[in-house]
Amino acid sequence: MDHLIDYLRREYNLPTDAALAERMEVSPPVISKLRNGHMNLSPSIILRIHDTFGISIANIKRIAYGV
Repeated sequence: MDHLIDYLRREYNLPTDAALAERMEVSPPVISKLRNGHMNLSPSIILRIHDTFGISIANIKRIAYGV
């Protein structure tokens, strides 16, 4: 999941994982768990990324999984 998190931070000029969490309106531990593989990319997180950044669901999956 590092690819997705790093992509979002880079593309939207978010300096930290905490800033990404704030922008997505999730708690910082959610981002940490995603980054460290302790949490899967759930449909609710995919939708939150889509709603927050306007990225298509297909592109979110492509970035996250290389699909």
